[in-house]
Amino acid sequence: MLQGSSQSACRQCGTCCRNGGAALHQCDISLLQQELIPRSDLITIRKGEFAHNPLSGNVQATANEIVKLRGSGKEWVCCYYDTLSKGCKIYGNRPVACSTLKCWEPEESLKLVETDLLSRVEILGNDSATILLIAEYEGNCPLPDFKNLGFDLDLSAGETLERLEKSVNSDLAFRNHAVALSAMILKDEMFLFGRPLFQMLSPFGLDIIQAGTQLSVQINRNRGVRVQG
Repeated sequence: MLQGSSQSACRQCGTCCRNGGAALHQCDISLLQQELIPRSDLITIRKGEFAHNPLSGNVQATANEIVKLRGSGKEWVCCYYDTLSKGCKIYGNRPVACSTLKCWEPEESLKLVETDLLSRVEILGNDSATILLIAEYEGNCPLPDFKNLGFDLDLSAGETLERLEKSVNSDLAFRNHAVALSAMILKDEMFLFGRPLFQMLSPFGLDIIQAGTQLSVQINRNRGVRVQG
């Protein structure tokens, strides 16, 4: 809804919820501590991952880690959005980003963007073993430089694809090993590690091909404009 309209209350159109789950902020920590929102319903957008920025209106590399409500199934639609009632399943315990959101007066909610964000470490609290696991993952499976990935592919496609293939397969190997050790890790995988790297490459005109037990990264023939931050 554009500013200057006659709207003054939520019309339950569902647009906000269909645009993705809310990011979590410091004041939302009690919702997690009381398990009103379980970790299995969270997903982490890692620092440097490309995501939509409401302030700029662009898809760009994130400046900070963002923990948010996961999507429903393979979609970004918030997992707590009830498509039948067009309402929120946790309305009384929704995050601050949801409670402040007014699509007709967005200023208050926009002030929250990229401020006072909750991190995985803060959410895990005293769970030192899982915090160490995340640190090991970040050390062994860093994200590529998405800001310059398009240029790297143009300048040195062979070397860049080889580097990406190594990273994609290392990422999956780490996840598979961790999941094999604990059912909890499988349940909370998207919160602990975020999306697998191979899922982030499609917007850059790259295809992922299964090659035996490994994944191969190839340039899509229809690769178009570079995605840059």
